[in-house]
Amino acid sequence: MGTLTRGAADPGGGLAGVRLPSAPLFGREGLVDIVLSEALAPVLRDLASSGALLPDIRDEQWSGFDGQVTAMLYGPDDSGQGVFVMAGSRCRRESRRSRARSRKWAIEARWHADKSASWPECPEHPRSHPLAPVLCEDRPVWTCPRTGHLICGVGQLPSSAI
Repeated sequence: MGTLTRGAADPGGGLAGVRLPSAPLFGREGLVDIVLSEALAPVLRDLASSGALLPDIRDEQWSGFDGQVTAMLYGPDDSGQGVFVMAGSRCRRESRRSRARSRKWAIEARWHADKSASWPECPEHPRSHPLAPVLCEDRPVWTCPRTGHLICGVGQLPSSAI
């Protein structure tokens, strides 16, 4: 059960056919920590809804830092990006850091697959630039970096955005 699969968005805001936390993510090595799963879920939802490449998420402890829960995101070429949270933490800053690292993985995986590294693409300016993740009222959202317009919440990217 290593690789997540694409699916159609369901009315409840999740994705049919894509395992996202309410059920923890499973990688090749087993269960990925629930807090780390919750941190990654919004970006994984956006990747799936936009038809982007999805990572193979592997429960790999790559850090020697006590209490740090880690996993690796791997692309089709087996290149990887580490993500982490502190065990038992619900820290928003750590969640943002894990989402940023998963976005970095997505951009690099697209580049390795000879696709536009502009992800997620700005719907206001197609084939021009990616959306920028920012905090709005303590909530992560996607905005157009040129206009500052709020596009949607992170995890709510419309399926038309590629």
